[in-house]
Amino acid sequence: MNILITGASRGIGLATAKKLAAKGHNVGLFATNTTTLKQAITDKAFKKSLKQKRVITGQLDVTQPDSWDNAITQMIDNFGSIDALVNNAGVLVTGALPTTNLDEQLALIDVNCKGVLIGCHKLAPYLADNKNGKIINVSSASAIYGQPEVANYAASKFFVRGLTEGLNIEYEKLGIKVIDVMPLWVKSDMTADIEVTSIDRLGINLDVNDVAKTLCKLTTSPNRKLRSTHYSVGLPAKLFQTLAQVAPDSLIRWVNTKVGAK
Repeated sequence: MNILITGASRGIGLATAKKLAAKGHNVGLFATNTTTLKQAITDKAFKKSLKQKRVITGQLDVTQPDSWDNAITQMIDNFGSIDALVNNAGVLVTGALPTTNLDEQLALIDVNCKGVLIGCHKLAPYLADNKNGKIINVSSASAIYGQPEVANYAASKFFVRGLTEGLNIEYEKLGIKVIDVMPLWVKSDMTADIEVTSIDRLGINLDVNDVAKTLCKLTTSPNRKLRSTHYSVGLPAKLFQTLAQVAPDSLIRWVNTKVGAK
């Protein structure tokens, strides 16, 4: 398979790229910071795939349509086609909303919402060519119910969830499967120095390889076997998603208050 991964210079994106490359797939790692990206692929996990010219890197600002065009061209020039997009790039801003920097919150919306939307729009014609194309959006368990101290981040992941659900239906006629993954907090560079009440109370029980394992399995599975739209990562997220489907809103709100509110 030929797979384009955004936000691939570190964290979940990089871990996913390593696993897919190790399985023999052609992988395009794209990120805004090409210096970090070039350093990342010096990892021994890419040694064989680099020698076989199965890995490429490139600059991609997911908020800019022209940047997507360049990334797509690079994939086509090197691999001939694109089979899957892992829409992973994302940012996080924490804190009570009025105390945070508004420009940073708006930039979050640009990356987490606009970036995912552009990717889904731009890749559709290319993924439809093989009639078994796939888009996997990286959402969050925060998209199950809004979270205090990360309200805007949660809202952006609700956007990803809604977009995924709509396109899962809309793109079916194109032969493209659109799904998302919904992990709870993940131990990564993104969460290394943040202070959030829900982390203090629940801890962080996933690492990037846990999510990458799920992404790798979903990316390489035949579309006909992917019967769900949302895939929770980790038992707590799965339990919370199930609870949200059957419990009254008042109970879900109470649980989230106990978990995330000071």
